[in-house]
Amino acid sequence: MANAILAFPRRSTRFEPDNTTSHRRTVANHTAIPTHQLWRRLPADAFGETERSALQVLLAAARPFGVEHWREALAGDDAAAVAMALKLAGIDVLDTYRHDLVLSMLLWHALQGSAAAKTTLAFTLDRRRYLGEDVETLTRSWRGPSRAEIRRAGLQALMEALS
Repeated sequence: MANAILAFPRRSTRFEPDNTTSHRRTVANHTAIPTHQLWRRLPADAFGETERSALQVLLAAARPFGVEHWREALAGDDAAAVAMALKLAGIDVLDTYRHDLVLSMLLWHALQGSAAAKTTLAFTLDRRRYLGEDVETLTRSWRGPSRAEIRRAGLQALMEALS
């Protein structure tokens, strides 16, 4: 019985993206990046119309289970997107599909010009260092070169989201 439980898949197929071209971006070396991972793989200046369209299609089709404020964020509320991201800021969820969807929503708001979304995105990218990733360039592309500045801004965004 224990083996059956341990062998159960972690991710539900209900929320996995389909592999159509609308959910993938082909980069210069011809490797496909799933749309839900664009937030953690491309710097701020690499987003063109193709990426924005794919991101919009993904977010319109996604309905992540157990994520508060999704509808508000989908309607354009950047504070709701920041609140969602900060609630899922734990190290243990950094590589889950649900986290990728929430950060994709945050990415959408950052691309629309939300300073709070950009700061929170930089803060979350900086936390990926704990997974052994080199995120300095990505983090810098969203906020700036100073980690201390990112941490201060992240704490400020957290305080604003909780108030």
